[in-house]
Amino acid sequence: HERIYSWRRRLFRWGIWNLLYRFWIKLHVEGWENIPAQGPVVMMGNHISFLDPVVMISFYPDRDIVPLAKIEAFDQPIMRYFVNHWGAIPVHRGEVDLKALKSSLEHLRQGFVVMLYAEGTRSKTGLTKGQEGSAYIALKTNATVVPVAIWGTRDFPFSWWRQFRRTQVYVRFGRPFRFKTEDGKLPRDKFGEMTDEAMYQIARLLPPEWRGIYADLDRATTHHLDFDVNWEPAEHTIPNRVQMPAELKMPV
Repeated sequence: HERIYSWRRRLFRWGIWNLLYRFWIKLHVEGWENIPAQGPVVMMGNHISFLDPVVMISFYPDRDIVPLAKIEAFDQPIMRYFVNHWGAIPVHRGEVDLKALKSSLEHLRQGFVVMLYAEGTRSKTGLTKGQEGSAYIALKTNATVVPVAIWGTRDFPFSWWRQFRRTQVYVRFGRPFRFKTEDGKLPRDKFGEMTDEAMYQIARLLPPEWRGIYADLDRATTHHLDFDVNWEPAEHTIPNRVQMPAELKMPV
């Protein structure tokens, strides 16, 4: 199955870069060097539009990115084709989906990057409360967490139809970290705090209008986050034409 998924994913990525980004979307990216090339990696990001996972799977940090997809997507004719052929992980929202958890853990152990949307659903007005499952998955596998922010996707494809020009989409990969544990034990009573601290890391990457309930960055803490992470950046690079404009880059 993985061999089949591999060539399908290569074909999808080719189509996204050579069709979607050439005719419909102008992509801007910052922080690509923050994605480790090896070891278990969880990307934890915000979710605005159906387009978000399409953009995320187009990247190739020396291995495939596998997103979690709501179970409803597997019942929609068009979406079903893409999530099935990509090999996305189906998840039942609003409940503890043990099958999705086990599949996520197995993908991480096999070397894939797992893309999680910590809010559990789309939010077109800004960040909402993060769900604790993201922290559990990262802790269980001792995965490196890469916070990801995406914006500009909310009105696609209607923005393209109205203006008849490429939609501006922005992606920012933040500084990687791991969740701290004591004696290797899972601190279940701290999952909520851990998730909120991770959500603030996502909020820092977003423009102020998209930070939602995590807008007050002065309230952000890092008690449960370990930024002392060594990693080798991916050898696979992305085109210079998609680099974030200098005026929008975050200060170092």
